[in-house]
Amino acid sequence: MQSSASIDIAQPVQDVYAYISSVENMANWVDGVSNVQHVSGEPDEEGATYTSDYTYGGRTTEMTYEITTAEPPNRFAMVGTGPFPFEGELLLTATPSGTRVTNTIEAGADGRFTKAMFTVFRPVMRRMMARQLGKELAILKRHLESASPSEVAA
Repeated sequence: MQSSASIDIAQPVQDVYAYISSVENMANWVDGVSNVQHVSGEPDEEGATYTSDYTYGGRTTEMTYEITTAEPPNRFAMVGTGPFPFEGELLLTATPSGTRVTNTIEAGADGRFTKAMFTVFRPVMRRMMARQLGKELAILKRHLESASPSEVAA
């Protein structure tokens, strides 16, 4: 099931890309993600893998991520495996006031129950996913717009 959300951030596209493509920063703006660790490959480049803790519904499990696309400063994508498998893509477009970020997630089912939920409640689940993506992008926006230039690039 696919869903997406977009937001405008008052920072240059290069700075936004540098921040979102540093996978360790996911813990600062993606709900439930913590303890991100680089596992293999060149950090923040295609093929690099990471793990993190992911907490949802009071339960913490491990997620694994692999960067599938790294095209500075406009496109960054990864796949995630674990309790909530997904394919995610962030598209960044320069605007007169900064950067437009569009986050698109294709969520997969991790079992029969989730597959049934996606099938029966598809419209509701898609709206819930879009709302969650929007909340996460709002956190990203607040973080980047309140940071100094050196903090954004870090």
